[in-house]
Amino acid sequence: MISLQCLNRVGRRMLTVGISGVTCGGKSSIADLLKSTFPRAKLVCQDDFYFSSGDSKSQELDGVGHPNWDSLDSIDMISMTRKVQEIIDDVSNEKLPTQNLLIIDGFLIFNYPPLAQLCDLKYFVTLPFEECLARRRKRTSYHIPEQPSYVSDVAWPMYLLHLKEMQKLSFANEIQYLDGTVNLHENFNRILKDIETYFDGV
Repeated sequence: MISLQCLNRVGRRMLTVGISGVTCGGKSSIADLLKSTFPRAKLVCQDDFYFSSGDSKSQELDGVGHPNWDSLDSIDMISMTRKVQEIIDDVSNEKLPTQNLLIIDGFLIFNYPPLAQLCDLKYFVTLPFEECLARRRKRTSYHIPEQPSYVSDVAWPMYLLHLKEMQKLSFANEIQYLDGTVNLHENFNRILKDIETYFDGV
């Protein structure tokens, strides 16, 4: 974990918190709770940067006919990173340190180093396969219906692949892991404590 005291010393004008992890682990719910707790905070969601299903940059699934939504190639990471950088730059000229908070929510934000390196605090939510599958089957918010085997055939294998890749990156030791099976507010409070510790020193 990056030293909160170190951030204070360099006079950062914005604290950037990245929340990533397995699908249905509760990362978006935590991000929403943080946004409610800090109304002035900015929130950037990776889901808002998917390429359209007809875009040539999205990966098609053999025999299924719709994009692999769990591939980094299905997301416009350049635009997402640019958006995050613009938010950070907007507060860089403030004369005094203030309680500026940027929350980044997405399941692959740490697999794209240019974006990951903009996150001061990094959290990754995990779940066992059976719990992940059970939660995913209860979701009805997807605008494109999933094939019944999508999680086991695509989402979960891609999750394991991305997790392995992430753990090999230079900043891997900065990532704090959260157990997605515990009460949501337990994970929320853990992140909130780190944020408040930083702000108390500003």
